[in-house]
Amino acid sequence: MRRYETIFIVTPDSPEEDLNAVATKFQDMVASMDGIVATYQDQGKKRLAYSVRKKDKGFYVLMDYIGSSDLVAELERNMRLDDRILKYLTVKLSDKLDPASIKEHVPEPEKPAESAEDPEPEEDPTLETKESEEDPTPEAKEPVQDPSTEIKETEERSE
Repeated sequence: MRRYETIFIVTPDSPEEDLNAVATKFQDMVASMDGIVATYQDQGKKRLAYSVRKKDKGFYVLMDYIGSSDLVAELERNMRLDDRILKYLTVKLSDKLDPASIKEHVPEPEKPAESAEDPEPEEDPTLETKESEEDPTPEAKEPVQDPSTEIKETEERSE
C-alpha cells in the first residue's frame, strides 16, 4: 500500500448538498477499494489562478489516503467523469507503506483550542510611559536633509 494526497476543485456554484455528496462519494470509494482516508479537508472557496471551464472560483478539497495504485486510477477516472470536479491532482507521498504502521500515518483529529481558560495577559500601561519618557541620545538621531537643498548645493559647486 502507498500513501497518496489528492487535491481537487469543486465548482463554486454547487450547493452544500453537492459538496457533501462529493465528499461521501470519494471517501466511500476509497473505503470500498480497501483504502483508508487519513484526512479529508474542505479548504473553502478560493479564487483560481486562471479560469477553468469559465469559472474564476472553486471549492478546494484536500484528501490524504492510503491505498493501492488501482484505487488512484479508479478515483481519478471518477473525477474525470464527474461534472462537479473542475480539476484534480494526485501526488504519491510514500511508497511501500507497511499495513501495520498505518495508524502512525493517520493523524489524530485536532481538538479546538480553549481560549476561555487562558486569557491573554494585558500589557502594563506603566511600561509604555517609561519608554516614551526616555530621551534618545543625540548620536542616535541623524539629521534629515531636504532633497531640494542637496540639489542646490551640487549646482553651486558645478558653476
